[in-house]
Amino acid sequence: MASGKLPWELEEEILCRLPPGSLVRLRSIYSIGTIDLDVVDPKIEVRELACQFHFEAEKWAFTRITACNGLLFRDFWNQGVTIWNPWLRQVGWIEYKEDKDFRFCGVGYDAGKPKKGYKIFGYFNRFYDTKLKIGHIFAIFECASQAFKFIDSPEWPTLAGRGEYVSLNGNLYWTAYNEDTREHFLGSFDFSTEISMHFCLLPCAKHVFGLRDKLVLTVFKGDRFALLKQSRISSNTEIWVTKDKINSSNNVVWLNLMTLSIPDFPSLFHQLSDISYFIHDMTLILCCDDNQTGVGCIFIARGDLCKKIQINYVSLGFSQCVYLPSLTSVPLEFKSLQV
Repeated sequence: MASGKLPWELEEEILCRLPPGSLVRLRSIYSIGTIDLDVVDPKIEVRELACQFHFEAEKWAFTRITACNGLLFRDFWNQGVTIWNPWLRQVGWIEYKEDKDFRFCGVGYDAGKPKKGYKIFGYFNRFYDTKLKIGHIFAIFECASQAFKFIDSPEWPTLAGRGEYVSLNGNLYWTAYNEDTREHFLGSFDFSTEISMHFCLLPCAKHVFGLRDKLVLTVFKGDRFALLKQSRISSNTEIWVTKDKINSSNNVVWLNLMTLSIPDFPSLFHQLSDISYFIHDMTLILCCDDNQTGVGCIFIARGDLCKKIQINYVSLGFSQCVYLPSLTSVPLEFKSLQV
């Protein structure tokens, strides 16, 4: 099976016959089909996707899923990682043969090389003194060689919460908070230099400890960032986007795209599931748990409108969803199968 992106002419032809985007949700998996943003009553088509994985998720173990370069990567606790493209019906996997206590954070690649060799960024928990305190040892799992490489970075990565790592242009980004300066910022890890760094500040006011906003980062228009910010005090939700394409420069300008002050909009604090969203025609399409029932829902919000569409009928807990807009074949370094 060849690796890499399809020719644009073929991809464009296929994309015109597929949904404009998808939200993939664990443990049941769904895609968003037709989007009808009617002024009074917007509608979306939700369809379930079939899936088959090499590993079996443990009943109470948290599972993380992330997108990178048009592919989905799903972490299976203490087992390995699967790579999946639901549109091409391809699944591959990498198994951790040793060091099964590796904790998955996200996926990237060396953007300076012509061939994308995928690498998994994560860490090991290790006891580092006689008082049995736990420290993090950061590492990269290189999928081609199936070997771990430990990181000796001048600035140790600041760990994000679950589901908060975003891959763009091969690098990994996450929201972080400096307790000393009380500033929110983006941390980043460059897979080409294997260095972690402070990338840019986020458009957030300084808050006293315990009153921080809820922040959710995602990719916008394929080459920029969007930041969802919900206030713990006012419950207002803002969407900020970067003005220009993201590159190696940390001179980032943020623009306020929309502000939502809707009584029926869900609170994003204390969610069991990870939160995912995308922007379509100045409308926020958000996937998260319903505050009252705990079941998975999709919320369509703009202006003073908020419509809820239920996609699960039981509270799953620790489920999550991601946006997958493009088509990429599963690379050869992953053992693969058709589903």
